[in-house]
Amino acid sequence: MFFWIGVVFFSLGWIPLVLTVGRGKGLTPEQMRARVKGGLLVVLIDIVILIAFNTFLHFYTELLWFRNLGYLRRFWTILTSELTLFGIGAGVAFVFLEVNRRLAGEKHGGVVGGGMLVVIGLVLAAFLGLRAGALWHPALLYINQAASPVTEPIFNKPVNFYLFSLPFFALLQQWVALLIFIGGIFTVGCYAASVQMPRGSFEPGRIPLKRAGALARHLLVLAGLLCAAFAWKFYLDLFKLLYSTEGAVTGAGYVDAKFRTLGLYSTVIVLAAAAVSAIIAAFSGRFRQLVLGIRLGDDFGVRASARTAVVPGIAVALVGILNWVLPGLITAAVVNPNEITVERPYIKHNIEFTQRAYGIDEDKITDKKYDVGRNINRDVVHQNRPILDNIRLWDWRALMDNLREQQEIRLYYEFNDVDIDRYHLGDDYRQIMLSVRELEKRDLDPRSKTWVSTHLKYTHGYGMVFLPAHEFLPQGGPNFLIQNIPPEIRDPSLSLKRPAVYYGERTDDHVYVNTSEKEFDYPSGEENVYSDYAGDGGVSIGPLVRRIAYAWKFDGHRILFSTYFTKRSRVMFHRHIVDRAKTIAPFLVYDNDPYAVLGDDGGIYYIIDAYTVSSGYPYSERYRGGIRELNGINYIRNSVKVVVDAYNGNTTFYTVDEDDIVLSTYRRVFPDVFKPLDAMPASLRRHIRYPSDLLTVQAGMYSTYHMQEPDVFYQREDVWQFATERYREDFQTVRPYYVLTQFPGSDKLEFVLMMPFTPRNKNVMNAWMAGRCDMPNYGELVVFPFPKGVEVLGTRQIEARIDQDTEMSQAMTLWGQRGSEVLRGNMLAIPLFNQNTLYMLYAEPIFLQAENAKLPEFKRVALADQEGIVWAEDFDNALLRLLGEHPREPSEGRPGVRDTTEPRALQARITAQIREYLRSYRAKAGRGEFAAAGRELEAIDSVLHGIDDEP
Repeated sequence: MFFWIGVVFFSLGWIPLVLTVGRGKGLTPEQMRARVKGGLLVVLIDIVILIAFNTFLHFYTELLWFRNLGYLRRFWTILTSELTLFGIGAGVAFVFLEVNRRLAGEKHGGVVGGGMLVVIGLVLAAFLGLRAGALWHPALLYINQAASPVTEPIFNKPVNFYLFSLPFFALLQQWVALLIFIGGIFTVGCYAASVQMPRGSFEPGRIPLKRAGALARHLLVLAGLLCAAFAWKFYLDLFKLLYSTEGAVTGAGYVDAKFRTLGLYSTVIVLAAAAVSAIIAAFSGRFRQLVLGIRLGDDFGVRASARTAVVPGIAVALVGILNWVLPGLITAAVVNPNEITVERPYIKHNIEFTQRAYGIDEDKITDKKYDVGRNINRDVVHQNRPILDNIRLWDWRALMDNLREQQEIRLYYEFNDVDIDRYHLGDDYRQIMLSVRELEKRDLDPRSKTWVSTHLKYTHGYGMVFLPAHEFLPQGGPNFLIQNIPPEIRDPSLSLKRPAVYYGERTDDHVYVNTSEKEFDYPSGEENVYSDYAGDGGVSIGPLVRRIAYAWKFDGHRILFSTYFTKRSRVMFHRHIVDRAKTIAPFLVYDNDPYAVLGDDGGIYYIIDAYTVSSGYPYSERYRGGIRELNGINYIRNSVKVVVDAYNGNTTFYTVDEDDIVLSTYRRVFPDVFKPLDAMPASLRRHIRYPSDLLTVQAGMYSTYHMQEPDVFYQREDVWQFATERYREDFQTVRPYYVLTQFPGSDKLEFVLMMPFTPRNKNVMNAWMAGRCDMPNYGELVVFPFPKGVEVLGTRQIEARIDQDTEMSQAMTLWGQRGSEVLRGNMLAIPLFNQNTLYMLYAEPIFLQAENAKLPEFKRVALADQEGIVWAEDFDNALLRLLGEHPREPSEGRPGVRDTTEPRALQARITAQIREYLRSYRAKAGRGEFAAAGRELEAIDSVLHGIDDEP
């Protein structure tokens, strides 16, 4: 609606101009010119009104949104910064252009009037003002920068100069150079516009321009200013040598520090001299003639002598020699034959600053060495029983397929991904997998995709699934602790009081709540259950002004004329949690894997890891890896955790790294945005994780930068790489994965994110890195390098041993030929400690799924240590076989759920399982599916056998 109103309004603005052109036959040229100017003015005013109207409504609706969330100060900080810089930039640009216009043609009437030139100047000034307004981010960082105690070794500048000052100066220099360049073109246009054309005397090729001398002198001044701007650029380029890639490493090398600095200094001096000479030459004819050998006339006559080319030629030759010839000669004659000798101190600078920039220096990382054991024995198992009971056997990809088949319930429900976390269930600390059930409106029946249905009725997802990562039901399915709609909760320590999901990872649209139309809550048999929103999320639609604003923003006349809206109605937008965080804090970079948390209050929350990054840290190597959003950075910290309430949309930014200089600067700029970590509710603080993207970046850099000695680093003698594993039929790089482990000296389990390494082009494992997630050790990095000369099998070698095992290989080949597909899950390398010895246990689950239905079921688990590899139908039997002991019979040893809980909790869980099987049995028997119903009875029998066989 508003689009067509705008089209009509814009069209009406052209009527005076069209009428003037159509009915102007009897007008004199002066009258025609006056009416055309009037018509054009009406069109211009029309355009300005449309732009102003749309701009006002955009900022007004965003203002209401920010105020609702409590970030009004943040909104005004950026907006006022943009407006201030726009005003300064546009003002400076207009004054500069107007001065040039007046100097060019103030007293000379020409083919274009002075008024039109003023309008052109205003348009150009507005353009340059917009360019200046876009500098709000570097300008705010420059003004509010925090000081750094670290200085670089070449120019002795503090790190904050490179992070905040240098980027702002570089962008400001570009803006100034653009202003002068545009000013030059505008000036030439003004001189051309001042040409007087006698009536009837025009002859092509003979334009009577009598002010060529004045134009030349004017352009000399502008050329001088442009030379000064470029002198500033090359001065700033001196400091950019600390990002140079010309030497052995990133950063200023021997040639950069000793010779390219000389070339840049000479360039600055030459350009500064050229700037001064051009300005003097503009006002001194004697100087032009004696020094430059140039004579200017009032016509186009410019006379130059041999001296005109001498001085610039000498300057260009000097600059070329010092910037390109000399560095090339030194590189060939001095550096290449002696590179490690001359580059050694600069390599050391690169190692030191790269480690500091990525948080992998000695202050941030702990290196622990242990002897490596080969055979896992009963004593190792006893010492590490809690770890073994929490090994993640569910591969998240197989689980995702299973959830889509079993738990999406309706076509319009979808799980976005599977999150891995840890929870206290009673007295147990368990590794958990969970996923939130979101609403995907694209999958609604086409007849239901009306405006009312998509924006008023289907407003939210519902509930979640929650299961231990280690447990399976007897048939190989997941052992849900929370499942179905409405949620069925099978553990007394869990609570889900607000299952509605209004904000999530798939909520890309806007919805209206508290309307007279009931919201769809969840399906119940053949009927649906409806509800009303009871929170404070979204923005009140309120009075007519707001309704008009949101009609313009979203749904036009539907909002204005709909009878569904009440005084309590609210509109929810920016509902995608990452988009929501980016809208509030666009200056942060966000992790690719937000994860859901079930709070103690029964609410669903999302936690997003946010990074402060920079590409301006001196002497630091840039990241060139697989995470697209972080490519090109050379500094990173995970200093912020963003919590989003899935019901109300409240978005809070908590700080976790007080030493981050970039975060300290942002806190000065936006003091209302960030809260200390202590302000985060304890039930959520227990679930913060070391982020996968961060460890991927840090591990990628550490694979090279663990080498401290410049000579070793230069030769690349000990470069590591990420381990690889098989998934389906292909090999892939191992991604960081979460495990519950227990470090020596600790008496409790700890949640860590770990990554195994192998030497470059080899498959043996030589180290692993862990990011600690639990308080009070959160954020610490630990590296466990294996002793030199000790061969520890890598994940790919274990995969090869599985392929070479006759029993395993034949069985998987046979399964794959019967209309089924074999899925091999993540190969997890699990560290087990026994006193001062480290053992690596390898675990890979094997799933089987039918080709015509993606419902993977757990069939086997393969376990291995350095000597043996086995598999079995469940984890305990596989572990017994690895220990060389006789496993239980399948009928005795596969109850599906391990007894790792208190007797009361275990009893409740088993009772819930039996009830679920009975419910499924009755449903299938009622539909006449007697074979399937029989399998449910067999499952009950298996569970009961498991109870009988428990010691």
